[in-house]
Amino acid sequence: MKGRMISLDVFRGLTVGLMILVNNPGSSSHIYAPLRHAKWHGWTPTDLVFPFFLFIVGVAMALSFGKRMEAGADVTALKKKVWSRGAIIIGLGLFLNGFPFNIPLNAQMAADFEFMDIFRRFQTLRYWGVLQRIGLSYLIGGLIILYLPKTRDRIIAVGVLVLVYEFFMRVPLVDGWGAGSFGLQNNFVRYLDMLIFGKAHLYGGMGVPFDPEGFLSTLPAAVTLLSGFWLGEYLRKPLDHQEKLTNLSVIGIMLFFAGSMLSLIEPINKQLWTVSYVITMDGLAVMMIVFSSYLIDVKKLDFWIKPAIVFGSNALVVFVGSGIMGRLMYMMKTTNSEGTIISIKQAMYTGIFVPLAGDLNGSLLFAITNILIWLGILWYLYYKKIFIKI
Repeated sequence: MKGRMISLDVFRGLTVGLMILVNNPGSSSHIYAPLRHAKWHGWTPTDLVFPFFLFIVGVAMALSFGKRMEAGADVTALKKKVWSRGAIIIGLGLFLNGFPFNIPLNAQMAADFEFMDIFRRFQTLRYWGVLQRIGLSYLIGGLIILYLPKTRDRIIAVGVLVLVYEFFMRVPLVDGWGAGSFGLQNNFVRYLDMLIFGKAHLYGGMGVPFDPEGFLSTLPAAVTLLSGFWLGEYLRKPLDHQEKLTNLSVIGIMLFFAGSMLSLIEPINKQLWTVSYVITMDGLAVMMIVFSSYLIDVKKLDFWIKPAIVFGSNALVVFVGSGIMGRLMYMMKTTNSEGTIISIKQAMYTGIFVPLAGDLNGSLLFAITNILIWLGILWYLYYKKIFIKI
């Protein structure tokens, strides 16, 4: 069990590190193709980050719940914990979306600032986001696990989640929307979010009001988490470790090819979190866990794992912290040599990293520097045994 837990921590840390890399380029105009999300259908290495993290959350739930149940934990207390933890994660996501709530961080903002601007921020607050999806998926998955202790009932619940998603995506319920469309303009995920929450509260980075972490597509995202839970349950079984890795290798390969074949009738799409995307990413996640466990537990090649363990030890800190840091660097201003007011981030990128490595490699170097800065912060917390958990 100890080795498997280390493997999970390493996988989590590598995933968090990749998240920092892809979320913090020096310039959004200069990014290597593998470090961008797929424009719509298909996937890139960047599209692995979110499903891998949800999958890991599911594995960790299985290990945590299993230990607590064996120790005689009260199921009612676990249910309360799931509710509170899910709510806190969702709340942190809303806070991150709203930050800094129009509080002036530069001279221009200060000159135009009115106290009511803080409250006006809520008129366009984006309701959805990565943390909100993690929190809601955790709630859905956790409650299914705790209220439905039988595996058969959990499988039925997963089937219901998939069927509800497919029903709304494929049945022509509203003229001009859905009916099997997986395009950006007229998919039912977008329609439902606009109907319930309004255009002003959705992500606008796709050119139209559409949220890649929307309500309906969170249902299959919860299936990703539950897939990780079942893997965690399997890891807890008293079987030979080599046998487990062999079986999981076969399962991972089968899932990957099943998802790839399903993509012939339902595209792999991260923004819509399609079922083909779920299955394909599940297969890759299983294979990654098998690979890390093989290196660490079987071959004992663990000389490289410490930074990954450190990154995985405070995942919530680095996600929220890097989000806040990124906003501060963008909103805080300075004046360049030409007298133009630019952001601190742009000043650092153009003044330090571009002269060192050029536009494209300078953007990558900026992201790598972010990783190293956060590695230093997290290493200090790890050394002091400070672990922020909820």
